Amino acid sequence: MPVTGALAQQPAAVGITRQDVERGVTVDSRQRRDYDPLGVRLGGFVLNGAVDIGPGFDSNLQGTKNNRKSDGFVDEAVTLKLDSDWTTHALGAFANMDARQYFSNSGFDWTDWELGGYGRYDFNAFSSLEGRYRHIRDHLDVFSPDVQTAGVTRPVPYSSDEFQLNGNTRFNRVGLFGNGYYRTFRYDDFTVNGIRNTVSQNDFDTVAGVIGTNYAFDEGRFATLQFRVQDVSYTQTISHPRDSFTWAVLTGFRYDFDGVWQANVNIGYQERTFKGPGIKPLSGPAVDAQVTWAPTLLTTVRFNVARTIEESIRQNAVSYTRTYGGISVDHEFRRNLIFGGQFRIDYREYPSPNETALDGVFIASARYLLNRSMSLLGTYSYIQRFQATGGFEEFDRNLIQLRLRIAL
Repeated sequence: MPVTGALAQQPAAVGITRQDVERGVTVDSRQRRDYDPLGVRLGGFVLNGAVDIGPGFDSNLQGTKNNRKSDGFVDEAVTLKLDSDWTTHALGAFANMDARQYFSNSGFDWTDWELGGYGRYDFNAFSSLEGRYRHIRDHLDVFSPDVQTAGVTRPVPYSSDEFQLNGNTRFNRVGLFGNGYYRTFRYDDFTVNGIRNTVSQNDFDTVAGVIGTNYAFDEGRFATLQFRVQDVSYTQTISHPRDSFTWAVLTGFRYDFDGVWQANVNIGYQERTFKGPGIKPLSGPAVDAQVTWAPTLLTTVRFNVARTIEESIRQNAVSYTRTYGGISVDHEFRRNLIFGGQFRIDYREYPSPNETALDGVFIASARYLLNRSMSLLGTYSYIQRFQATGGFEEFDRNLIQLRLRIAL
């Protein structure tokens, strides 16, 4: 019988080390010393990498109720990560690629990738400053409500550059933290059936920042307060009325109750105002919460919910309020066989025109670790749009994937 409660914090089983049962260790984050890839040591750095490849099937490429298209595909992915192995400070670089090619519908193919690096300077055990940069090539899925109501019938590719600066320090029980980033979004225009989709008029730059403080009641138990701001500036003159400024204030706590339950909850208020005089401001509650429950050493359950204001590529809707959340479960059936399941909802509210969309997603997965270098990953996803108004379509979609992973 699995060990639960306070006894779960003691290494009571053969092969389980003290690190396996430390507070905060989950099924996903737990080290598996017989199966974890070793990487390649390069002086004071460690290089980790993996290649994934495998087939899949998509029952509804466009996310439509009628005239559905289905097709098989092949996925490929490559990850590389170089990290320093120093006792203080850190330096690293990374590169990732993820691509899909459909057998009969090449217009839905996509290739995403990113390159970046980071550096961290540790002033002392409680204070550090970190800088990050990454260049991203990504896409918006064709079944996204934003893409569908914009009249686009293909994935929307875009490029992005992101610069980020993070800092934190602590004075006795009081901690201070800050985060700032600058990011660009550049969409690709494309032609479908002789019609030119000029999605590049949605290109924008954004600057955002967070400053906050926390007070430590005890180890792993904090009260938090933070203030967030974001400025969005569109690059083309025709879209300047869409420029906006957003602010949010959130308060909450980060709390380890007993090693079995842990929570990070922030609740507050947010508001976005626009440069265009005829565009109605968006405001309301802001939420960012995660709760983790570890009923046994072999099972981790997570709950999460968030409410944000986000950009839209639709011409008749500048931004929308998004509320999303769900539950996920990871279970270590054997040391090298991990099952996962999750259910989440995604609710989008567009104020003008007044339209909504409610999507539900169910995902079941299995990961079989063959040895340190090879593993098999299987995933089944089911997506359904439960509610749709305006230009949205209700639909359902099945997605099956199988991948072989080879790691360094």
